[in-house]
Amino acid sequence: MTGRTGPTYVEFASLGGAAAACVAIGFGGGYWIGEATGAGTAVTFAGLVVGVFAAVVMAYVKIRSYL
Repeated sequence: MTGRTGPTYVEFASLGGAAAACVAIGFGGGYWIGEATGAGTAVTFAGLVVGVFAAVVMAYVKIRSYL
């Protein structure tokens, strides 16, 4: 064994909070841009997709150090 320790509960909680923030910011930004430009739900959905993608990338970067 190399002596590495796994993530703590606090790290898991911060990971969940950061992922939720990414999705919320992506959705909110897409909604705001969609309403401001009159583009409608397509931009809101695109913002949601960007937020989910950002959450996945952020989670991968944080978890990669434990693999």
